[in-house]
Amino acid sequence: MKQGSKISSLLISNDFPPIVSGISTVFYNIWKLLPDNQWLVLAPKVRGSEDFDSNSGVRTARYPYIIKSGLFPKLINQIMLFLYTTYLVISRRINKLHCGLLLSSGSIGWFYKKIFCIPYDLWVYGDETKDIYRGSVVSKFITDTIIKNADKIITNSPYVTREFIDFGIDKDRIVEIVPAVDSELFRPAEKSAHLVSKYQLAGKKVLLTVSRLAKRKGHENVLYAIKEVIRKFTNISYVIVGKGPEEANLRGIADRLGIKEHIVFAGFIPDNELPDFYNLCDIFVMPNIEVYDSTDSIEGFGIVFIEANACGKPVIGGRSGGVVDGAVIDGINGFLVDPSDAKEIAEKIILLLNDPNLAKSIGAAGRKRVELEFLWKDRAEVIRSLS
Repeated sequence: MKQGSKISSLLISNDFPPIVSGISTVFYNIWKLLPDNQWLVLAPKVRGSEDFDSNSGVRTARYPYIIKSGLFPKLINQIMLFLYTTYLVISRRINKLHCGLLLSSGSIGWFYKKIFCIPYDLWVYGDETKDIYRGSVVSKFITDTIIKNADKIITNSPYVTREFIDFGIDKDRIVEIVPAVDSELFRPAEKSAHLVSKYQLAGKKVLLTVSRLAKRKGHENVLYAIKEVIRKFTNISYVIVGKGPEEANLRGIADRLGIKEHIVFAGFIPDNELPDFYNLCDIFVMPNIEVYDSTDSIEGFGIVFIEANACGKPVIGGRSGGVVDGAVIDGINGFLVDPSDAKEIAEKIILLLNDPNLAKSIGAAGRKRVELEFLWKDRAEVIRSLS
């Protein structure tokens, strides 16, 4: 952490690079555009964080973090987060907190508001008001208290905004900050010859999904759709970028369907290499689906659709969550489908593959929309105006 001038604002987040997530991407791209001497980030110390911080342009403090699951590691992490926040609040004269997650950092924000009268803004991503997230009576009391005492609730899509209005939050307390895209990094380019060779994609039509391998991302129904698509396009390949708990299940489905030779599991790919993968594909597809009885149930926005659009690619998303009125405008920058209907997914894939001009025009419309509406500097200006 750089020494020197006074800090006035602190973002507390467990999601910040080099940790990879949509939340991490949002925070980094906004905070790197804020004045260095007024905006500090407190994030976990993980492998690669020292190298990242030396070149990030963001003033970052790191707290010791245990990357193990279980109650005890979580408790230790929370204690360390609290102690480091205390040190920074006192030593750096923090007068505003941004809490990146409801429970871990939101509880700390509530504490400092009550003890030191330091205001906090709370970032939310969808489902935080649902019973499955709030759990027991005690959990409901804690989450409700954190939400209702926040100065501002920062949402990431109109869908999430409506969720919190329905919960009883006055719309004047809600600030909607839809994720954006670095349109210089994510831009149309020729297919990488290296990747074409590596994954044996020469002469292939390529579908792509970039996401954590989780149930709500909809990979499973893409596999069932491909079973139909290959009846007309035998030269199809589906590249899956990401890691996650669903990988073994997806590999099993591909094997049972007899399509595993059409599927590429590319694994984890660093953010700076993602544009090459987007430009590798003909269609980006992620039929996100709501998963009930889970705290990971909906897609709050879907930044990957915008990244694909920035590379000039048409997208197919699920008619679910924040994708519907945020990331994908049906018939403009892509198509929305019933995410549980593999036949409809297949129909939209076939439509775009049959009509390259349509695919090109939709991709171009997506790129134009990114250039006009999805700029990080505009998001940073909104955050700056809140302080």
